[in-house]
Amino acid sequence: MRINEVYTMQEIMKQGLMEINVSTINAKVFSNEQMVFFFEPIDSHTFRLYSIIKKRSFPLLFI
Repeated sequence: MRINEVYTMQEIMKQGLMEINVSTINAKVFSNEQMVFFFEPIDSHTFRLYSIIKKRSFPLLFI
């Protein structure tokens, strides 16, 4: 997956990513065993990947 590319929910799920519920930001957040992916909603069917961080850093964003 590449930053600034647009993906459908089906494409995101095919990558094996699991959604993480977050209420403090307007984004869809997904993770796998090592990384966390942040997607901006473009419309009801597509999302733009705008950031990828290591999973260990994710809790630090919400302290």
